[in-house]
Amino acid sequence: MVCLHCSHKEMKRARADMTEELFKSIVTEVAQEMPDCEIWPTFYGEALLLGDKIWNWLDFAAGAGCRNIVLNSNGILLGRMIDQVLNSPLKRFILSLDGFKPETFNKIRKGGNRNKIFGAVEELLRRKEQRGQEHPIIQCQFSVMKENEAEVEEFTAFWRSRHAEVKVRHMVSWTSTGSIVVPGLVNDPEFRIACPWGNNAAAIHQNGNIVTCAVDYEGRYVAGNVREQSIKEIWQGNHYSQVRAPHRRHEWEKIPIICQGCPDWQVVGARYIGTEQDAPGSRPFWYQQQKQ
Repeated sequence: MVCLHCSHKEMKRARADMTEELFKSIVTEVAQEMPDCEIWPTFYGEALLLGDKIWNWLDFAAGAGCRNIVLNSNGILLGRMIDQVLNSPLKRFILSLDGFKPETFNKIRKGGNRNKIFGAVEELLRRKEQRGQEHPIIQCQFSVMKENEAEVEEFTAFWRSRHAEVKVRHMVSWTSTGSIVVPGLVNDPEFRIACPWGNNAAAIHQNGNIVTCAVDYEGRYVAGNVREQSIKEIWQGNHYSQVRAPHRRHEWEKIPIICQGCPDWQVVGARYIGTEQDAPGSRPFWYQQQKQ
């Protein structure tokens, strides 16, 4: 599936899977140091393409002590893996759907089949309810863009009536390093906050590099490599402080170049519907005031 709103299709970095050895090393450290930290594999690919391997790895992570495991999927292979999802240790399973009407869905998620994928998600929800399971929370995600913005209410009503949680978020520009352009985002040093991604997340690429944030898909800023140092050492070390410290001091001229040109700090977060985690819109409360 090639998605309209994703820069992964333009990625020049070598495409490869993380080794089992490296994955197990990462989750073992997370379990020891911060077991409630969110573990979210496969930022840059479709998790279910890994087949049995992904479920074995998630079982290992849970066995090591990780208590907050999340997975996202485009749902194209879900129909054959419903039992694996429900038997897994996942706390949340996110389905990135991004459209309600078939013509909208199929335009945004090229290569997908809206009716087939929606049917698989409905069956997943039916079986979960039949089993009486609390987890994983099934979350239907809608990334808002001009092609689908008129369908948010229909999408929300449809999935809430089927007892799914709905996540509505704005699309990202992927650090503005590709062809994706998000209307309304600004890049003004006087109108900025410290980036929540750069300050709160550690994105680890398949080769072990920890990069600026989850949307630094090319790995333009590398803080360290977990094959050479522990995650804790990298997170507390000088390289990562070069990302976080100037953000927190609002010294925008000192943040990494990739951060200087990135407007995505404005769309971190989401609105959750059907959970106690309900929150206001994804952009900071002062964003709309600034634009008025």
